[in-house]
Amino acid sequence: MAETTIKVPSFPHPGLDQLADTEELRSQCPAFATGCPYAKVESQVISGFSDLSKCPAFKEGCPFSNKNKEEIRSLFSDMPKEHPNIDIQKSAESPEGAILVQMLNQIVSDSAMGQVAASSNDEKTVEPTSPSTPVPRKDLDSEILEDPQLAAAMREGTKVAHKAAENSLFTKRFLKGEINRDEYGRYITSLYFIYNSMESLLEKHKDNAAIKTIHFPVELCRVNALLQGKLTKHIHFFFRQDLEFFYGKDKLAQVTDPSTMTPAIKEYVEVMELACEVNPALLVAHSYTRYLGDLSGGQIMAKRLKKHILNLSEGDGHWDSNDGLQFYNFSNIGNHNAFKEEYRERLNKAPVDKSTRDLIVTEAIRSFEVNIGLFDEVQELSEQNKLVPTAGNEKNTTSNTLLRLSPVIALSVAAAAIGTAYYVRFYQR
Repeated sequence: MAETTIKVPSFPHPGLDQLADTEELRSQCPAFATGCPYAKVESQVISGFSDLSKCPAFKEGCPFSNKNKEEIRSLFSDMPKEHPNIDIQKSAESPEGAILVQMLNQIVSDSAMGQVAASSNDEKTVEPTSPSTPVPRKDLDSEILEDPQLAAAMREGTKVAHKAAENSLFTKRFLKGEINRDEYGRYITSLYFIYNSMESLLEKHKDNAAIKTIHFPVELCRVNALLQGKLTKHIHFFFRQDLEFFYGKDKLAQVTDPSTMTPAIKEYVEVMELACEVNPALLVAHSYTRYLGDLSGGQIMAKRLKKHILNLSEGDGHWDSNDGLQFYNFSNIGNHNAFKEEYRERLNKAPVDKSTRDLIVTEAIRSFEVNIGLFDEVQELSEQNKLVPTAGNEKNTTSNTLLRLSPVIALSVAAAAIGTAYYVRFYQR
C-alpha cells in the first residue's frame, strides 16, 4: 500500500506556555473541549494544567505543535492501548480541531498503533507490529458510506485554511482593487498551468466512481474545449482569450511555455499528481476548491477586475462584456446557485469509504495551502519587479505619459499659436 504523505498545516498553533488557563486551552484547541481526547485521566475531564503532567507527551508543552508526520508517528509509538481513535465528526467542534483530529487520526490509522487502539474498543484484535509497518485497514473503514456528507466535511475541515487564504496580502489587495494588470496577468497565467494539469487528470481518471460523481467537463472546463462531445486538448479555450487580451498574441507562446512555470505552480501540479498516485478520488478535493471557488468568490473577483483593472463602471455599456475575463464566464451554466447546490448534493453522496473521505478532507486543506503559496508568489514577484509586462500596462504607461505631458503640449501649442498670430499681424503691416 502506498505511503500517504500528510503535510502539517502551516497555520498558527499556540503553545501551552501562551495559554493563561484551562478555559483558554479548551477554546483555542477544540480537541480538548471536553478533556484530553487521547488519554483517559482517571475518567475525568481535565480541570487544570497540573493534570496535563499525567500525560508524558505534554510535559514540555503541546507535542503536536510544528511536528511533521514522522515525528508525530514516533510519539504514537509509546501510546497506551486505552487511547481511543477520535471520530472527526463528533470531536472536532471547530475547523482548528478538525485539522488536528484529521491529521492525528490518519497517522494512527496508518500505523500498527491505530490497530492497537481499535482493539481496545473491541472492534478487532491485531498483533502489534513495527510502528512504521503498514497494516491492513479495518473492514469497517473499507465499506462505502451510506451518507458520507463529503461536501459538508470539506466545508468544515477547510474553514481555517479558507480564512488563511482570504487573509493573504495578495487576496486582500485583490478584493480592495489594489492589484495591477501585471499582477493579475501573472495570476491568470499561473492558473492556466494549474487548470491544464487538473483538467487533464480529471479526464484521465473520469471513470473513478468518486470523480464521475462531480465531473462536469461541459459546464466547468476552463482550459480544454469540448468539440462534438469530445475533449480536445491544447485549445486553451477560456484562458487563451484572456491571456491574449492581457499580453497580446505575440507574447502568448512566451507566457504559456511550460519552462516558465514558477516554483509555486510546480508545487501545485506535483501535489495534484501525487494525490492521484495515492488515490485518484483525492482529485475531488482540488476540483471542489477550484471550481466552487470560481463560481462563488470568483464572480466577486471578476467585478473587482472590471472596476479597477478594466476601468469600467456598472453604467458603462461594456460592463456586461467578458473581454479579458472569460475565465470567470461559465456560459454553459444557467443558474449558478442551482448548479452549486447540485454539485454539493452529488458530492455529499459520493461513493467513498471513511478512510477515503477523511483523506479527501485533508487533501482539500492541502489544496488551500498551495493556493496560498500561489498568492504569496505573485505578491513576491511583484515586489521584486519580476513580472512580465502586460500589453494593457504598456498602453496605460503611454497614455499616462501623454496625460502628464498634455499641459506642456497644450502650453507649447498655445505659444506657437500666439507667435504665429503676431507674425501674421507684423507682416500684414
